[in-house]
Amino acid sequence: MTVRDGNGWKRCDLGHRHWGRFGAAGLLVAAPENGSAGRAADGSGGGAADDSGGGAADGTGGGWFILLHERNHWVSYGGTWGPPGGARDSHESAVTAALREAAEECGIRPEAVTLNGVFSDDHGGWAYQTVLATAPAPFRVVADRDEAAAVAWVPVDEVERLRLHPAFAGQWPALRKALAPLTLIVDAANVVGSRPDGWWGDRAGAAARLRDDLAGLAARGVSELPDSAGAPALDTWFPRIVMVLEGAAARAADDGAASGGRLDVVRAKGSGDDEIAALAARLGGRRLVVTADRELRERCLAAGAAVAGPRWLLAELEDGPAS
Repeated sequence: MTVRDGNGWKRCDLGHRHWGRFGAAGLLVAAPENGSAGRAADGSGGGAADDSGGGAADGTGGGWFILLHERNHWVSYGGTWGPPGGARDSHESAVTAALREAAEECGIRPEAVTLNGVFSDDHGGWAYQTVLATAPAPFRVVADRDEAAAVAWVPVDEVERLRLHPAFAGQWPALRKALAPLTLIVDAANVVGSRPDGWWGDRAGAAARLRDDLAGLAARGVSELPDSAGAPALDTWFPRIVMVLEGAAARAADDGAASGGRLDVVRAKGSGDDEIAALAARLGGRRLVVTADRELRERCLAAGAAVAGPRWLLAELEDGPAS
């Protein structure tokens, strides 16, 4: 692997000249104004985002800040503002490159943010990929003076008042709609019941298989959301997944595959439907409930969540690891 082999100019299929021989990537971090985007599915903190940070659930309203830096005058488009980012090396993914650039330019520690998705601006033969992330609250950052004249947390409603990098200015309307994180709330009993794998003979075992499949999905991300989600199209969404278990199947919560902390397994204290409906009402950001139960779907829609049937989720699980 060659470090910094991505540095250099390349022309895209449209004839434009771009920095980054293998493309480029940046990190766009959003944080709620009052520092409350860290409440777990059980309400204890550290999990799916809570809605009390203010603003619309899709991130388009007020109450959110994004981290931007001002480019130094001696680099291209000096004096403009945008997310920290730069050229990808040949061995790097968009996520790896974006996190590296953010650490170099603004001192952002990878563990300080939670990844939510990847948005691509493809020019044909060259692409800039914005990695979307959230933090529980704005944190201290320091500009690297070699490339950044300043770095600041900017309220989303004030972003367009800045002199923006032209490419970021063009992407901002779409990126703003994708700021809020996505939580999948999975009705495990309903999804397991739609799989013809003998679940009725071993409910806990069937739930454990679904749990491990969901852990893999949480780690690799979702390639395409259903239309019912009402979410902007991204290359990849990295959702937090909340799997709700009840009855005998609740034993599957005892252990399971690693998911990088993106899978919560919740034991319903009573009715699984009641637990799911409560989560749909309590959790913030985008919520997508996966169930085919008609009454539960209506309750979740009334709570402001989107719904999808098990067929969509099972298709995502069958796709396997992304290339």
